[in-house]
Amino acid sequence: MSAGVARLYREFVITGPSVWRAAVEFIRENAKAFIERGAPIRMILTTEDRKRTPEQNARYWSGAVLGAIAQQVWIDSQQFSEDTWHEHLAEQFCPRVEVVLPDGRLFSRRKSTSEMTVKEFSDYVQRVEVHAASELGVEFDHF
Repeated sequence: MSAGVARLYREFVITGPSVWRAAVEFIRENAKAFIERGAPIRMILTTEDRKRTPEQNARYWSGAVLGAIAQQVWIDSQQFSEDTWHEHLAEQFCPRVEVVLPDGRLFSRRKSTSEMTVKEFSDYVQRVEVHAASELGVEFDHF
């Protein structure tokens, strides 16, 4: 991007006429100016669900979820790392996906959290928190 050109980022999920109008107006207000500056606006249209957000991932890996579990839970006089808890909980609560191997065999594995959509990851973290609170006695600080 050339010097002096402002960054622009905006997403619209078209759920009805008012959102559609807002998206069209946003383009109308910005496209010409950016084109004239030599930085045309890029528009991507998709029906695909968005991958989990960096904010979701940061909250999960920070002290808010895995950190709280790793700090509070003792099993047989032992604590486990956030990485270990992640593997354990992901194995329990992540959906399974089937992968076709090069030799034609089907292999079932857990879906990686990095492959999850915003909704899938939200559901996964909720299941982790409910399990940790009810089964492991973890107290979460929710703001």
